[in-house]
Amino acid sequence: MLKLRIERTKAMMPPPSRTLNARFEVWRDPDGEVYAYAEGLGDEYRMHVPGLASFRFSSCGDEIAAAVASTAKEELVLDAYRRRILPMALHVSGREVLHASGFRSPGGVVALCADSGTGKSTIAFGLSSRGYRLWADDLVAFETSDRGCLAISLPFKMRLRSSAAVLFGLGVNRLPAAASDDGVLRREDTSTTPVAVRPVPSAEALGAVLSHAWFFALQDGERKRRLIEHYLELVARIPVFDISFRSGLENLPTILDAIEQLVGESTQPT
Repeated sequence: MLKLRIERTKAMMPPPSRTLNARFEVWRDPDGEVYAYAEGLGDEYRMHVPGLASFRFSSCGDEIAAAVASTAKEELVLDAYRRRILPMALHVSGREVLHASGFRSPGGVVALCADSGTGKSTIAFGLSSRGYRLWADDLVAFETSDRGCLAISLPFKMRLRSSAAVLFGLGVNRLPAAASDDGVLRREDTSTTPVAVRPVPSAEALGAVLSHAWFFALQDGERKRRLIEHYLELVARIPVFDISFRSGLENLPTILDAIEQLVGESTQPT
């Protein structure tokens, strides 16, 4: 795993200028607010998180260096490292990362891909209460090899909405921390049933899974080609299912039942 090295600094470097580097991007959150500036400089990559830290890493190194504002809380830096920086560093080193939560089943790691706020963390945690081991929250990394698609364990800290934490009888500070059939989740409030499961053909699965892929930038044509190859390998080897359900925590037991049944019926390792 890539190591994080923190260096405290009194003055943060300003974000780079697009006019000086064609490999410069502005990343925004779902509300349109800037959460990072990113740029590539040869084999070195940098991500500047305003007011918090500037991270740098390379495609062949084993370390992520962070220049951190002296006033920044280390907890926030570690959260940015785990949820924003690490997936980018893994991507440039040749691995792939899905926006997904995950758990271990007898057949392997099950990745639950979905947009933020859909409920993938709540579902994964609900399955952990039924005996499945949590594997990831928000980030499922994998690599392809002659042995197939192999999931990579990443450090994570589980985050649940307060309503879900109350449902499981947990306080926020008691959530666990840890050092693929794929499932693509979506809420469908017009559905006539609480949950519906549909196998997704490989041709359709590629687009569905790619929409949840993390990548640093796509200006590098060779890295883009390898990304497509890796995801083609994933959907060719691993079954993908579309799982739609009505919103509301009252429907959670039915959703968990459906996923448990699906996992039990699948004999193909992930």
